[in-house]
Amino acid sequence: MSFDPEIRDRIGAASEIQISSYRRDGSLRRWTPIWVVRSGDELYIRSAFGTEGGWYRWAAAKQLARVRVDGLETDVSLHLEADADTNAAVDAAYTEKYRSMPSALAPMVAETAAATTTRLEPMPA
Repeated sequence: MSFDPEIRDRIGAASEIQISSYRRDGSLRRWTPIWVVRSGDELYIRSAFGTEGGWYRWAAAKQLARVRVDGLETDVSLHLEADADTNAAVDAAYTEKYRSMPSALAPMVAETAAATTTRLEPMPA
């Protein structure tokens, strides 16, 4: 399933989005700012702290999260995409988009973060 092109463009163009995961009672956890990149028609996120990142642990457990950016808030399903080809494309996308911030970029293209490469998909209506 693919995002509506307008939504995909809004999320993909943002320099930063916020992500949250759901608690057992259905309430949202604290919002966390993260970077997002687009590779082709797909949107990807990573945890700068690898699999130990708080938002990543909770969201990956259910493979569900909520993202918000520029007045848009939507649930997304999360799909781990840690194969070598995808990681190379996502590394390139992070490097292109965030090259003006090399010290912040370094952890996002490190092996630890690459192990958390996650593709976002819209939740079915």
